[in-house]
Amino acid sequence: MSHSTAPIGVLDSGIGGFSVVKQVQKLLPGEELLYFGDGAHIPYGNHGSETIVSLARYMFQFMEAREVKVLLVACNTISCVLDRCATSCPVFSAVQAGADAAARLEVDKVGVISTVFTHNSRVYPQKIAAQSPRKVVVLSCGCPDLARLVEHSLGSPQGMSLVEDNLRQELDHMVLEEGVDCCVLGCTHYPLVADSIRRLYPGLLLIDPAVEMARALKDCLDREGLSNPTERPGGLSIYTTGDVEEYALRARQVGLERVTGVEFYPPMGLS
Repeated sequence: MSHSTAPIGVLDSGIGGFSVVKQVQKLLPGEELLYFGDGAHIPYGNHGSETIVSLARYMFQFMEAREVKVLLVACNTISCVLDRCATSCPVFSAVQAGADAAARLEVDKVGVISTVFTHNSRVYPQKIAAQSPRKVVVLSCGCPDLARLVEHSLGSPQGMSLVEDNLRQELDHMVLEEGVDCCVLGCTHYPLVADSIRRLYPGLLLIDPAVEMARALKDCLDREGLSNPTERPGGLSIYTTGDVEEYALRARQVGLERVTGVEFYPPMGLS
């Protein structure tokens, strides 16, 4: 049985979920947060479905062992296979959050950028079309390299130049030719470079599922009586199968607060 002082788990294929943590810290500063980034296997969107399910279950087991009270699946790719991953606590999906936010907008044409796996699943077009009261057109684009470029390029002028070149390659057609009214950032790495997207495409409305996830989380905690009653600010413990020093650096660059530690966790072996 969950208790109010238990941590909230956030998992992702890499540092992308830091965008979710940032929104949760802003809205719920008293909550303890536990983060798992599987940097050893990024990008998830280029793996097959069976591998993605196995990697997701590995991280779910990590969170279950630490008795998180709620789990935020920041990885959109994992969100596509949640029906094959069991857990005993409430789970929030980045895909559901992004689709909910897009479906509420009074727009005619929605763009979605995501990993290749998320794009091929067609989960965003299906969910947005099913939930929107309007007859909305949804254009989806799978980006094979963008998450990896963001993961390793923050804070580097040369790296960010590569990110912006890739953004133009993936988004020019959708924005400049198709004229989408908004764009769902369908991978939690992408909000980390939202300023670059806004600079390249002024006036384009961006939908960040992380914002929606934080709001839904707060509603759930209030409704279930699981909000942490302590008045002191909550800490953030980070675990990664990747480079510990890089994760610590990225956490500072993104502006995460009250990081109590960044530790290595052994990655799952892939056959």
